[in-house]
Amino acid sequence: MLTISDIMNDNFEWDEVIIDEDEFEELSTELIIDFLKKNTPKERHLLAISWNFDNSKKVIQWIVEQPDTDKGTILYLYWYMTPSFLKENCADRKECEENYSWALEDYDIISTIEKNYLSDFYNEHIYAFNPANDLYSDGYDWTKEYDESKAKVKIPDVMFKALEGETLEHPDWDEGIPTDLSEIMDKLYSALDE
Repeated sequence: MLTISDIMNDNFEWDEVIIDEDEFEELSTELIIDFLKKNTPKERHLLAISWNFDNSKKVIQWIVEQPDTDKGTILYLYWYMTPSFLKENCADRKECEENYSWALEDYDIISTIEKNYLSDFYNEHIYAFNPANDLYSDGYDWTKEYDESKAKVKIPDVMFKALEGETLEHPDWDEGIPTDLSEIMDKLYSALDE
């Protein structure tokens, strides 16, 4: 199987390479995480605000597991993972697994964010995010999706609190894929056996 070091090698021969969807997802996920590891929390924020949430959740999981990820990035990711739906429909992980198995990765990410956010795990704060006035989505109010009276589990109060700070411009990253990785990602797409 291909490795990240293979595909990052400028002399790698792509002509005969064919990969399946699982290999594609694994390699593209590793490639993005490798990029994030080599860069700053700013690149994590840029990735978050341009991410296609149909892409691999493993990238988001990695971001939320890093203590130097900015609190603004974390709050952004939390609300974009639509916690309202899961809070209204799942009393716990078991119920999510039984009734909404397709949302189990999201459930786990939301749970990790809440645990970490409430314990002050994230020690950086530069970026702004207001869930009731999302400047990245024309002032959208994510909190209006949440009806506490219908919730089986309550969203913690602190998750509603706006964070002051810097607001970044959307990068020109296609579906959250950093421009630096575009060429390699295009080669991976071309190698995908359809």
